[in-house]
Amino acid sequence: MICVYGDYDADGVTATALLYSYLEMQGANVTYLLPSRTGDGYGLSSAVVDRIKEMGTKLIVTVDNGISAIDEAKYIKSLGIELVVTDHHLPGDELPDCIAVVDPHRADSECPFKDYAGVGVAYKLCCAIEGDDRAVCEDFIDLVAIGTVADIVPLKGENRTFVKQGLRSMNAFMRPGVEALVNVAGLSDKQLVASNISFGLAPRINAAGRMDTAEKALDLLLSEDPDFALEIATELNDANAKRHEEENKILADCNKLIYEDADRAHMPVIVMNGDGWHEGVLGIVASKLLDQFQRPVIVLSNREDGFSRGSARSIEGFSMFDALTACSEHLVMYGGHAQAAGLTLKTEDIPKFMKAMTEYAYQQPLFYPSLSVDCKLNTETISLDLVNSIKLLEPFGADNPAPLFGIYDLVVDGITELGDKKQHLRIYAHKDGKNNQITLMNFNVPHGVFPHKNGDKFDAIVTLDKSVWNGQDRLSIVIKNTRPAGVDDDTMVKCVKLYDKIELRSALTTEEAKFATPERPLFARLYTYLKKNQGLSMNSFEYMANKVCENGDNLCKARVALLALVELGIVTYDANGDLYVPETDNKFDLNDAPVMQYLSEVK
Repeated sequence: MICVYGDYDADGVTATALLYSYLEMQGANVTYLLPSRTGDGYGLSSAVVDRIKEMGTKLIVTVDNGISAIDEAKYIKSLGIELVVTDHHLPGDELPDCIAVVDPHRADSECPFKDYAGVGVAYKLCCAIEGDDRAVCEDFIDLVAIGTVADIVPLKGENRTFVKQGLRSMNAFMRPGVEALVNVAGLSDKQLVASNISFGLAPRINAAGRMDTAEKALDLLLSEDPDFALEIATELNDANAKRHEEENKILADCNKLIYEDADRAHMPVIVMNGDGWHEGVLGIVASKLLDQFQRPVIVLSNREDGFSRGSARSIEGFSMFDALTACSEHLVMYGGHAQAAGLTLKTEDIPKFMKAMTEYAYQQPLFYPSLSVDCKLNTETISLDLVNSIKLLEPFGADNPAPLFGIYDLVVDGITELGDKKQHLRIYAHKDGKNNQITLMNFNVPHGVFPHKNGDKFDAIVTLDKSVWNGQDRLSIVIKNTRPAGVDDDTMVKCVKLYDKIELRSALTTEEAKFATPERPLFARLYTYLKKNQGLSMNSFEYMANKVCENGDNLCKARVALLALVELGIVTYDANGDLYVPETDNKFDLNDAPVMQYLSEVK
């Protein structure tokens, strides 16, 4: 008996479906097993091995895991069971003791391409067994495409070919499970592209492993009965909705923690932990917090057994895997990539881990998230012809993103809120001095994140696409980020990093303290502005600072001035983090604010 042992995410599920189906087609006596995220955790364990042994297994083949299973491989060997590891994660100093380790990242690997997802490695194994890539491609390239896009591996080299061929295959013919998933995701009337996998299919496959058992998703992909497939797909769709609820609950808890302890948001690496948080959604929560705070994030769930398990997400320029390795003395287990990782540690060790992570981060070169503009555009050059030219570069994904365009010095003409919760914005704008108006969309905008008002001048980074309305192609300009026009990026980064140091009372130089100390006129302008704009969201601070800063002022000074006003009680926050100026007859000395005293001592 051969047992294919996979993982509970979309990559692991598609890899398991592929290798199991291929071996079964070859007449092998084969079964499969997927771990439970909450019960088993990631990868092999002695308990999992015991369950596999009870199935009568003589050979275990892992997919999307196993490269770090050093002790487990020894245990498997002691039981007289053979082991083949296929994985795409980074190996440690020691490889598992087994009959074969298939991993493109092995130090002795001569594989010219190394960035496969787990399903890509399983696919290459099947091609090697078959001796004919074409036959395996015809049967399984759709699964390879789904797993490759879902795991956010670089969409270049062979991965790009996999996804391009897989999308072509799915648009021509779909296996029943994929077709059912497409239907419940509301994509049945669309020509599938990579983003449909990212935002439509992959979340529903992942929802099975996050909220229940990943075997439901595997049953879906293996199903040949359309009615049964639709039944499972509907269950996955419901699980995905439940996943959204859990995710929003934990996000609310995290924001409450930050509201109660603002220092957390100014750490170079944000570490959040809470009791009983659903482990299946921690990676998504970490990604959303990364977007919110623009720095690496680790989210941990404190378990009743005294351990905490969680997920980490990072920005380009800061390897989370390297960071966890540097802090590994405080960890029980960890693994992953530069931008995403998982970890387990004792709950009582979280403070020591946080301190070690902060010290490590401060030793690294300055890192800050950025968006690189591929091309500047004038509004008159934006057209459907340009969009059609861009589509020749698809499929887009990790390391081959959709081009980003910069449109500068736009003037806001009007803003319309859309959606049941008014979470989307339609912005009408024009270039100063020109008559041609453009319409931009900003989707899923948290309260106050789009701070610009009618008449404001701003810069926007956008993607270009087209949508179909009443059978007609329409131009779609989607905002990815904005800023007040004329902002200097280098100064902005300097100000943000310096304010973090001030908030945490880290060591400053005299020059830094002088640069950050606000003068009385800035306090006055800031107070007057807040008084006139009660309930302003802190998400609008960059915009607000641009309004109140004059020559010699900077964002850091404005943030220090606000902190001083809050410390003195002149300005307060409500439960949503919005700013209010309460009525009072009290007199205040600005120099009594702790932050002003701190800067004065440094100077």
